[in-house]
Amino acid sequence: MAGAAKASVSREIALEVLQAVEKGLFAEQALGLRLEERTPSREDRRLATELVYGVLRWRSRLDAIISRCLVRPDNKLDPKLRDILRIGLYQLLFLDRIPAPAAVDQAVVQAKSCLKGKAPSLVNATLRRIIREKDNLNPSPGPGPQELASYYSHPLWLVKRWLGELGYDTTIRVLAMNNSRASLVVRVNRIRTTPEELLSLMAGRGIEAHPVNPQPDALRIRSGGRAVGLLPGFREGLFSVQDGASQLVAPLLAPRPGERILDACAAPGGKTAHIAALTGNDLELVATDSSETRLREMERNLERLGVTCVTTVPGDVTNLEFIRSMGTFDRILLDAACSNLGVLRHNPEARYRIQRRDPASFAAVQLRMLEAVASALRPGGLLVYSVCTVTREETTEVVSNFVKNNSTFRLIPIKETEVWRPDLLDASGCLRTFPSPEGESLDGFFGARLRGLSDWLADYSL
Repeated sequence: MAGAAKASVSREIALEVLQAVEKGLFAEQALGLRLEERTPSREDRRLATELVYGVLRWRSRLDAIISRCLVRPDNKLDPKLRDILRIGLYQLLFLDRIPAPAAVDQAVVQAKSCLKGKAPSLVNATLRRIIREKDNLNPSPGPGPQELASYYSHPLWLVKRWLGELGYDTTIRVLAMNNSRASLVVRVNRIRTTPEELLSLMAGRGIEAHPVNPQPDALRIRSGGRAVGLLPGFREGLFSVQDGASQLVAPLLAPRPGERILDACAAPGGKTAHIAALTGNDLELVATDSSETRLREMERNLERLGVTCVTTVPGDVTNLEFIRSMGTFDRILLDAACSNLGVLRHNPEARYRIQRRDPASFAAVQLRMLEAVASALRPGGLLVYSVCTVTREETTEVVSNFVKNNSTFRLIPIKETEVWRPDLLDASGCLRTFPSPEGESLDGFFGARLRGLSDWLADYSL
């Protein structure tokens, strides 16, 4: 007898990854593992990625529509059944190139293969009802925070907060941007190549790539469903994946050849490699992180990129004894762990895990980190504090409290010429890249530059 029908590899992978995310894994990690194990075709890889990130971005909206279709919506659905419905519904709402009957059929097949009882019939009936009544079941949201939170799939507390701080129009733009597909942006590794050479290589292999002007080393690449590791030049270390906003941070240090620099909270090492490239590997760069596993992964990536000036040291940067054991530094970068609210396009599952009180909790730890690493800065040295979030607790309040508690430090305003666009700076001269009023595809980053003024005769130049 012929075997039972099976859902496509892409949909099987998507279901496995979404289940793993429900259990606490990060989507990027879970998806990478499944794609490596299953080695799907380029088309299946592209669709699996689209389904995973699409469902996570719009999960609350999908769930609201599913609940409207169920006879007894308050009943708790089997988690696997809910994810199958989410995958099918996402295709019906957002992927015009997939015929609706095919999306329904694949969902039913998937339910039959892994669930018992009436689950396949429920999937079939629910998705077909959505096809018939899509407009009624998926109305545009009203202006209220609850409707916006459900429609754009963000926590209610966060939507309320942004409405109060940013206003309605900017909040809508932020919500929509968080749910958009992030482009693949890379940083050209000048240790090994130039932007012109990498663009020529990509063009020669049929890969569409464009400079992200006016950023000197940023390229936007259309991978065509290829894994990043299979793109030309990756294994040779010609580039690393790094969003344009993130590429603005390392240059704020203005590193000089021959200096001793600390990169605290360094893993996964994107900014570490950037600092090395800015000095042509001619410095002593110490990179620390609390996770030895992440540091080992970082070391492998730095080797690929040809970075030879880095020493990795595992440790807790809130621990003064540990910080002092490493000696003193000319410059320090603290890219602190944070709520990640500026990078929700890349990590959509984070929005369902972050809680109202988390920014304040992160801020307390960030301030401890900042005060600890500052103790290792040489007189007249430069310290850059950055986070990939947009909350005032983790940005301006951390910096303000630090300066208030440490009279020998001053905030040094960033110059407009350093960030290529004046609206990327706030009134105090700090970097703030999100949201962009011109709709630029930038993640949300904050960066502040501080000078240690213990020696009042120290050279004031950067």
